[in-house]
Amino acid sequence: MKKLLLVVLLGCFVLGSCSPEVRKYVIKGHVDKCETDVFVTVVNEKGKVDTIHKERLVNGNFEMEGTINEPKLAFLTIKGINGRIPLLLEDTLFTLNIKEHDLADVRNYDIQGGRLQAGKNALDDVEVEVFSDRDSILVCYFEAEKKRDIFGQMHERAMLDRMVVAYDKEENKFIEANNDNILGLAIVYYRYNHLNFDRLKVKFEMLSDAMKNTPEGRLIQARYDKLGVVKVGRQAPNFILPTIDGGTVTLYDVKAPIKILDFWASWCGPCRKENPHMVKVYDKFKDKGLVIIGISMDSREGDWRKAVEADGLTWIQACDYKSTASEVAKAYNITAIPRVLILDENNHVIGDGLTGDILDEFLTKRLK
Repeated sequence: MKKLLLVVLLGCFVLGSCSPEVRKYVIKGHVDKCETDVFVTVVNEKGKVDTIHKERLVNGNFEMEGTINEPKLAFLTIKGINGRIPLLLEDTLFTLNIKEHDLADVRNYDIQGGRLQAGKNALDDVEVEVFSDRDSILVCYFEAEKKRDIFGQMHERAMLDRMVVAYDKEENKFIEANNDNILGLAIVYYRYNHLNFDRLKVKFEMLSDAMKNTPEGRLIQARYDKLGVVKVGRQAPNFILPTIDGGTVTLYDVKAPIKILDFWASWCGPCRKENPHMVKVYDKFKDKGLVIIGISMDSREGDWRKAVEADGLTWIQACDYKSTASEVAKAYNITAIPRVLILDENNHVIGDGLTGDILDEFLTKRLK
């Protein structure tokens, strides 16, 4: 038995195949005009964030090194600076040059090292190209906001929305092409907490089972499952909200064969564009029992009231001025608007995301 054990141990030593190969990486970087701490973090097997490196900048420079058994997703952050940089760790040298103090903007840093990181850089180049006019549009948007020019805000937001749609298509191509490695995983994980169910569903379901079973993949899965709570076939959560007439509305106290929850805002271009059709829908079906509860994501009362009056929204209007931070927005996982949910008399979701003629046809079949 001892001889057998010795043979096994020698075999492991000679062949190096009884345990994963340990590989070394080095990270060297420079941060302009900064003297603070730099961190590198990873998600551990329990889904918690571990700090694997912490270094003090010296004359703006830092250097770290470590070992990995396989490619690993990590994030570099800097104390006091917004954002984080995805690091797709491989056994190679990484060099970073951080020019501006906002790591959420890929234009503010340059990172080189490894095949997977080169793939992420290629996607970053696409992002820069797609959003090339974003800064000027945001200037116009905030100028319109200062002037309380709602239609100006709507115009600029619509332009931003078109950029988001265009980038999403390109991003999905990268995920599909890298669905079985950490580049695809990194792309989904980086924004998974900010995506609505429909967008996350497309991206997450592209990933291979191996990537879904990583610590990051399991966190995405948990978010995916939570977002799926409010979907067709499930019970809609109850809520109480203040209404425009000074009262309150409690969802479960509203009795109707069909209820529509319309999540919108005065500054949302697509929402305002859909409002005239929603007015027609309400006029057509209100005598057949349809009840609509408009739930605004506005944070300013004046903007909300002005939009309600301008668009002729005569159904129940509710708002707590907390935008997406409200308890209702959290319960319904509202990360993008407009969002239209249709409920039956027992508050089960029977429709989601229906607008225009599709909504009209849906209601015609159920309210006769």
